[in-house]
Amino acid sequence: MTYQLDETGEIRGQHLLGETVILSEKDCRGLRDSTLTSGTLKLAQRSTKWPIIIVRCTVKDSEVIAVKDQKSDRLFQARFINCRFHGLFSGVDFGSTDRSQLGEDFGGAEGCDFTDATLDGCRFFNVDASTLRFPAWPHVVLHDFAKRAQDVAVASWPGKLGQYMRVCADQPESMKVSVIHVPSIAKLVACTEEQAREAFEKIGLVR
Repeated sequence: MTYQLDETGEIRGQHLLGETVILSEKDCRGLRDSTLTSGTLKLAQRSTKWPIIIVRCTVKDSEVIAVKDQKSDRLFQARFINCRFHGLFSGVDFGSTDRSQLGEDFGGAEGCDFTDATLDGCRFFNVDASTLRFPAWPHVVLHDFAKRAQDVAVASWPGKLGQYMRVCADQPESMKVSVIHVPSIAKLVACTEEQAREAFEKIGLVR
């Protein structure tokens, strides 16, 4: 380990190469104004207990591993370039908003591979989705879904899945991608995975 922690237990203003950084309450509490290249970023604290602190940072050509399940967090000030993701991310937002932009460094996801991750209700804002790889079934990937609102309205949905899909379609245009983990959502909307798959297939969401 060549990086230094400040008095708050965070990494600030450092350029890390080939390092393994473990974000947790007992290891490293956060990354600020730093870069991590060709390394490993381990998210080892449940984000519901202690939020992920990655502020104005770029993580490039690295492995990003959710050692503990990451839930309901916004990573709008983290830029991920050519990274590979592993583990469970539930309700996590990636990308950027107008408010998160600061100088030349802002949130984003570019050239990243999520095929080894579980994405449950994750959203991607202001990204070029063509550069990203998403997990296959039992995930469903919704691209520019606000444009499919009419299709959602007239489709036949089992259980309460239609209500959920209408919420997915009622999003700002800045949301370029939303990813559904079907086994997780089926439990919430009172339908089976088979019923959900059939409904998704009818409007061309399963490939």
